[in-house]
Amino acid sequence: MNKNLRNTLSLFSMDLAMKFIGFLATAYLARVLGKSGFGAVNVGQSVLNYALVLANGGLTIFGTRKIAANQNSNEITGEIFFGRLTLSIIVFLITIILTFLLSGFSETSYIILSYIIFLFPTAFMLEWFFTGIQKMEIVAYTRILGTAVYFLLVIILINKEDDAVLTGIAWTIGGAVTSLYFIYFYKKSGYSFHLARSKKFFFRTLKESFPLGIASYISQFLAAFPVIYIAFIAGNSEAGIFSAAFKMAGLFLIFDRVFVTLFLPKIINIISARESSLEEIFNTVLKIVVVFTLIASLLLFLLCEFIITRVFGIDYTEAIFIFRLLLIYFVFTTIDSVFANTLIGLMKEKIYTISLLIALIVFLILTFGLTPFIGAYGVIYAFTILNIFSLSYMAYYIKRDIEVKILRFIIYPVLFTSIVLVLLIFLSMPLYIELLIAVIFFIPLLFIIMRIGKDEINFIKRIFI
Repeated sequence: MNKNLRNTLSLFSMDLAMKFIGFLATAYLARVLGKSGFGAVNVGQSVLNYALVLANGGLTIFGTRKIAANQNSNEITGEIFFGRLTLSIIVFLITIILTFLLSGFSETSYIILSYIIFLFPTAFMLEWFFTGIQKMEIVAYTRILGTAVYFLLVIILINKEDDAVLTGIAWTIGGAVTSLYFIYFYKKSGYSFHLARSKKFFFRTLKESFPLGIASYISQFLAAFPVIYIAFIAGNSEAGIFSAAFKMAGLFLIFDRVFVTLFLPKIINIISARESSLEEIFNTVLKIVVVFTLIASLLLFLLCEFIITRVFGIDYTEAIFIFRLLLIYFVFTTIDSVFANTLIGLMKEKIYTISLLIALIVFLILTFGLTPFIGAYGVIYAFTILNIFSLSYMAYYIKRDIEVKILRFIIYPVLFTSIVLVLLIFLSMPLYIELLIAVIFFIPLLFIIMRIGKDEINFIKRIFI
């Protein structure tokens, strides 16, 4: 089987399986724990996400880039392992102290503690390595196994509202299984690593990965902050409602995940070998990503009421409107990935970092400005549009290296999709008629507007198949 086809199938199968299994666990927890318990669990996961980014320090992206460029794998793996383990110990201790100082000996504190133990097994996860050498089938098998272990433990251990703390333990055990299998495949492939030899390179490696670490932290802060802040100002129940909508949006970000993992190594190879026109490939990829993201967002907008009520139950009906707002986040997150990964490939991650910093500043201003008037929805509205600001900054700078057709490939199709949505909302037709209009009229017209033809289809086959 062609290597690109194998990697594509592996990524899709992995993400579909992981998202599906993870989503089953999420739906189960939402129903068993109730809105308050589910909200508390998501606060624990959000704190863990902050801790993971701090303990990562940009080392995994740095390692993937080095491995993709055919650097010494044994040396790099040892450096990444030692760096992540050292940072994990430091971050774990700081998080424990801050958690109990701020929250005392509450249930939320113990939930956070059960989750951040996950820092230690994740320090030895080698997903970044196998991504760099494009062995995505190994990544797929291992990640699916870890997620399945987590799901089984959730079903076995969590049966009532008081079992919320056990979700973190299940998560950590699943992570430990994942790490062990990554190391098994790594050793089986004939690779090795030396932790002791890597100590002297710790600060050098961290210095090189630091710009990527800042970008990752800001990005994760933006993603995790709403849940924590909503829990703080409105309680765990409101945080649970937002989490239900956000988890649903995250399920469909599989497209972004697959795209990033496949696109980044290819961009690095193109820039290094200079075999193809980066401008041509960038604009083609941008066009394809925008088309399929807008199609997905419109269909999800129409189907979200059915999906939310069937998955989470009628207690989460408020999440329907929030999910529809988050579709804006879904669209621009995916488009952002094209720009962000191109900048990383061009060794201009500082521009990417600054774009996230601008988005963070705007987000905080809007959040603290709106919440006194509209409560938790102030956070949600601010979060929904934050990627538009980072995209604008990246587009401004990337145009110095590449001619980007922003108006034609982003603004026009987004406006067209918005007009179609507004018309469907005001016409208020049965769902099946709305879906027919989307399939028969919207999708073909969008293909015409974006000029998707044989060249784009051949490009998809060449790059991803």
